[in-house]
Amino acid sequence: MGEDAALDELILRIRPPVQRQLLRYPLSDEDRRDLLQMTLLRVVRRLGSFRGESSFSTWLFRVTANEALMLMRRLRRHRAQMVAGLDLDDLGSLTPTRPAPDEGQDASGLRARALSQALAELPEDYRHIVLAHYHDDQGLQQIAEDLRVTESAVRSRLHRARSRLRALLAVSDGASHAGEAA
Repeated sequence: MGEDAALDELILRIRPPVQRQLLRYPLSDEDRRDLLQMTLLRVVRRLGSFRGESSFSTWLFRVTANEALMLMRRLRRHRAQMVAGLDLDDLGSLTPTRPAPDEGQDASGLRARALSQALAELPEDYRHIVLAHYHDDQGLQQIAEDLRVTESAVRSRLHRARSRLRALLAVSDGASHAGEAA
């Protein structure tokens, strides 16, 4: 049996337990498929690091768990970078309409108002995705199903919406600082 045939046989045997293990993690089907491929590739690349101090299944479980946890960490960091200078608590209070101006607002009130105004200036499809994702805490897959588009399209629109929000908030922040200086 050649080396390629042995690797093919190994992948055929380990694929089902890796797939079962990946079902334990809160991931979209698309992320789970990607993670399966990444894990199988990692196993093949790191096969030489298996020292036999534990059973192969234990080592495989650990490699799979590490890959899943790294992906989930990357996804969490990506979500946290949504808008520079805003945290997820700010996004949870987003409303799709502009609030009435209030002279006696504190800094957090001004920030919330600027965020609501910026959100209101987004195109409707972008605003809907931002609110669904951050206010309603829906995953990209759920939003994609609701809109009948691909998850990739939702991810792209969300990225564009965040870029526009950043730009709108930068303009708003510049205008408020100019007003304070006057």
